[in-house]
Amino acid sequence: MDSFPHASRAESPNYDVTTEVPSAPRAPRVISRRPKRQRADNQLVFRVDQRISSTAAPSSSDLPVTDANSLCDQHIAPWTAKEKRTLRPGVLGMVSPKDLFSEYEDSLPVEELGRLLGSTVATTACPPSDSNQVLLGAQILSHLQKIRWFYEIIESKDKIAPGWVLGPPLTRALCRSVEQIYDSAVRGSQDTHASLFSLSRQIFANTSEDIRTTSTMHLSEYFDSIAARWETIGLVFVLLGTALFHIPDDDPIFTHRNPWKLEKSQLRSIAITVSETCWQFSNGTGTASDALCWLTTQQLSLLTMMVGYSDYRVWQKLGDLSTIIYGSGLHQAGGNFEQGVPFFLLELRKRVMACAYGIDKDLATLLGRPPRICSRYCSLPLPLDITYDAMVRPQSEGENRFQKLDANGWNTDGILTVSAMLRVALLTSLLRESILELSLSPNTKDIPVIVEKLIQESRQTQQDLPSFMHWSPEQAAAGVYNSPRDEGRAFAHTEFMYQEFLLHRILLKRVGIASQGLIESSLDIITTLVDTTIAIQTRSYKSAVEISWDMCYIGLPAAGILTSKLLAEHRPQITSPFREPLAANIRKLIIQKLGAYVSHLTFQVQPYQGNYQIVQQGATYIRWVLDRINAPKCPQPAPLTSDIDLPENWLDDCDSEGNPDFMAWFDNIQWAQDSLLNFT
Repeated sequence: MDSFPHASRAESPNYDVTTEVPSAPRAPRVISRRPKRQRADNQLVFRVDQRISSTAAPSSSDLPVTDANSLCDQHIAPWTAKEKRTLRPGVLGMVSPKDLFSEYEDSLPVEELGRLLGSTVATTACPPSDSNQVLLGAQILSHLQKIRWFYEIIESKDKIAPGWVLGPPLTRALCRSVEQIYDSAVRGSQDTHASLFSLSRQIFANTSEDIRTTSTMHLSEYFDSIAARWETIGLVFVLLGTALFHIPDDDPIFTHRNPWKLEKSQLRSIAITVSETCWQFSNGTGTASDALCWLTTQQLSLLTMMVGYSDYRVWQKLGDLSTIIYGSGLHQAGGNFEQGVPFFLLELRKRVMACAYGIDKDLATLLGRPPRICSRYCSLPLPLDITYDAMVRPQSEGENRFQKLDANGWNTDGILTVSAMLRVALLTSLLRESILELSLSPNTKDIPVIVEKLIQESRQTQQDLPSFMHWSPEQAAAGVYNSPRDEGRAFAHTEFMYQEFLLHRILLKRVGIASQGLIESSLDIITTLVDTTIAIQTRSYKSAVEISWDMCYIGLPAAGILTSKLLAEHRPQITSPFREPLAANIRKLIIQKLGAYVSHLTFQVQPYQGNYQIVQQGATYIRWVLDRINAPKCPQPAPLTSDIDLPENWLDDCDSEGNPDFMAWFDNIQWAQDSLLNFT
């Protein structure tokens, strides 16, 4: 997922950790139930970078006298609105006084209704923004002089990894509209800084207002109407930050088309900091918009790329996203919520909801925590399987927008679109919610029966997919699936097989049943990744970030099960929950696939990605076991040392005989502070 469907030490943002912020309260310390190694290069992510202060303060005499540098060197304290914002009532609305009285508006005289509405407007008028905040906003806006370069970077990323929420037509319209408001502000101005200060003040005022739409609104009209809002400005920078993770350092876009001589790491620092500051500005107004939801979703995706899924800030940002979703009513599809909304925005809302729901289930699974977005309280329609171009294209008279869709909303061309991947992710996430309930419930009664029921449900859901996503084990073994058109099959099969892996793992952890299905699903996952997924994605020139999700979060736990089984059979003194020995051909196949997998794993996951160190540690364990198993047998005892350097905490994961306990290590992978695989 780009959105799920993902800095090196040399390139990580260089934040000044010595700067003090006397006005901001210190956040309470979060204590983990298990000690976690901290990485110095990932301690601070969202922080205003001193490079932003390159814009001087406005020179006009009527502007506030403020030290511009001090504003940009500090943490930005949450911007709190000075007005009272009323939350939107939920579906029932029966206990909201405002909603109760609104039912009788039609019976009130016109003059009385006008008096009541007028008094409401008077009490909620937005006061002028704080001058320091406006000045900081002007400094942020000064970076938009580079917006054409920013868009070129975003466009380069879209060519290899289109976004799951905002695809190329939308990012193009977004950047064009933002460029227009910047150009309009500075064009012909004798004092650019004063003009940006005025624009910043106007953006604060706009951000406090609700967005109005019509059902006939075109894409360009919509983005023009929301361009002068902080969540929209932040969206440009978070998309830029995400794009920087997909484009190599030696790309000509940095080496030859970079007149500002900004290094990639420096630009990433600016993008991350500015996007978070814009989020704080927008969140502080108390309004929830579609653009704010997009911004928060993209920030969540960017954070996972930087620090991995286990970092507390990722979990915290998920909380922000779920709050915005509920606050904006995005979880309530249909009825009044869809009135006066253009078609492309309705489809975008479905995609955002599918992304948020899927990320929530992935995080809850990895961290062993209850999900924040529950399907029983949400409407979760599948997004239509249409391209971005078809979604945003104005519908002409007599045109049938759905002519290339089957009765269930899948495309009839048999191609893997972003929306098709989103649909699969949503279907598997709905299954995952049931798996989480089984995993986290204190009740252990009838677990084997429920596991078998959920496995059959998962297989039936996969079977109900369109034919271009059907998977045949026989054809896969014969190497038939090697075309980019087969990527959908591999993607869907891996996602559904992962559900079976989790269910078999629950059997082992909760009731002590070591089913053969756990070995089979683990081998199936590794084989599919090595033989199909990686091969197809590599030929399609997919970025390393796109491939690493399956390699890390799905592949590594499966590899851990297989590695533990191999080691237990190699050293009989090791206690193993799996009693049945591996057949000779299966054992040989596991060794072969694990060797190929670990080779791809260390190559595909780059040093600048948040889970790089965890991947290296896991790869070290796997290679260590493969070396032991493949070493020639001799009468002399094997040396205790290895050519491979094992981690410093090696003894923490050894049994009483000094053998590495891989089951324990994979149960406590550092990206999962409270892993589902550990606590189930």
